[in-house]
Amino acid sequence: MYKTISSLWIRLLMSLIFLFGEVHVSAFLGITWGRSSAQTFVPSMVVDLLLQNGISDMRIFQPSLNVLDAFANTDIAITITLQSNYLANVKEQKHIDNFLYERVKSYVDKGVKFRYVYVGNEPFLKVTTSKKRVNADVHFLNMTRYALDSFNFPDIKVTTPHFTDCLINVTKPSEGDFREDIKEKMIEMIDYIDKTGGPFVLNIFPIYTVSRYGFDVEFSFFDNKSKFKIVDGNNIYKNVFTFLYDTLVSALTKAGYGQMEIVIGQIGWPTDGYMSASEENAERFYRGLFRYMAKKKGTPLRPNRDISMYVISLTDENTNSLEYGAYMRHWGIYKLDGSPKYKIDFSMKDRETKPTAARGIVKMPKRWCVFDGKTDHNKTLVVQDYEYACDDSDCSAFGAGASCDNLSFVQQVSYAYNMRYQMENQNQQKCNLIGAMLTTVNPSTPNCDFPIEILTAEFVDGGSLLTKRF
Repeated sequence: MYKTISSLWIRLLMSLIFLFGEVHVSAFLGITWGRSSAQTFVPSMVVDLLLQNGISDMRIFQPSLNVLDAFANTDIAITITLQSNYLANVKEQKHIDNFLYERVKSYVDKGVKFRYVYVGNEPFLKVTTSKKRVNADVHFLNMTRYALDSFNFPDIKVTTPHFTDCLINVTKPSEGDFREDIKEKMIEMIDYIDKTGGPFVLNIFPIYTVSRYGFDVEFSFFDNKSKFKIVDGNNIYKNVFTFLYDTLVSALTKAGYGQMEIVIGQIGWPTDGYMSASEENAERFYRGLFRYMAKKKGTPLRPNRDISMYVISLTDENTNSLEYGAYMRHWGIYKLDGSPKYKIDFSMKDRETKPTAARGIVKMPKRWCVFDGKTDHNKTLVVQDYEYACDDSDCSAFGAGASCDNLSFVQQVSYAYNMRYQMENQNQQKCNLIGAMLTTVNPSTPNCDFPIEILTAEFVDGGSLLTKRF
């Protein structure tokens, strides 16, 4: 009798799926936390921020043990990444088994909730040569899935995030496809991920896309104030998000996976380091995005869809890679001192409010390392020290259109000297540069902030002796 009733329910469910499409799990809004910074928030502080702001999900890039400890019994869903440099050293199944036992199984037992395990990250970047595409391998996906299944974790899905440069024909969404040089490998990965219940994860940087394809920057925003739009048959695209999303839908459809779930792995707007990168534009971008998502309108090719996404990022990262541009260090919704930069409402109720400020932040003393500006210094040697200080710290605010692009020579040298001094925890030896001096007078300008770093107890590591490099 029980089997008969169960069979009837299954047939009814399958009929509903046939009539109405896929059964979708409720969408989530998460945030990424990259820790490529000289000073970082302690994990307990981050958990506090997530809970106060009602953020349900977080992606972390380095699954350090002390970070995972902080998420026990919080009901915040974590996504972790098996980094490429870790995968390059995986030779057999037991290596991934041991890693996931240490970083997942042990923490599930402690009450940590996991959503995804990302296997590698953006393996098909054009800047990455084929010889370095270690993580573009179904073998690693299979090993990861096998390990999770052996621990009886079928609900923790396995996938790999991709950047938008995996797509070609980015002119009209209906023409979208995967690049020819990666198509065979990409479809192999998609097939495995789809069959094991994982989503396709796409990272979108609107500021990069409009620059890369020569679109009007207004196309980045949902309240597009320009006349720029892209007409594709009966569909009209007035913002880059729906444009790129449907370009991916077309590529997946051509590959035979038109109904595959799509998750936005990273999306956001930077606040410095590039033209149009500002706090005002970041606030505008998120307000438009969240208003759109709250309506659950979906896109022209996937209407009435609730889309899951991670916004980028919780904080700035002053040692992050500059691969795409200087703005890569300025994604943070929070400054490194724990103060929110602008209004953003994670409840998607369009409230005019800034996020809760981080608690427990302790700033360094109000001291700055600056250039004295004397003209009797050898300018060639000063320039050498200036360049050395920039290379050893963070001068990403000097980019064209950035907040500090109009400084005088003396101010530029002072900024570089100070960044090196601050990022080394105000180590006085780091101020031993030509013409350098310590001051208690804030050298900031109306547009360019000379920051004071925070005291931090957080050390970004990789955990065990086996994986500490990764």
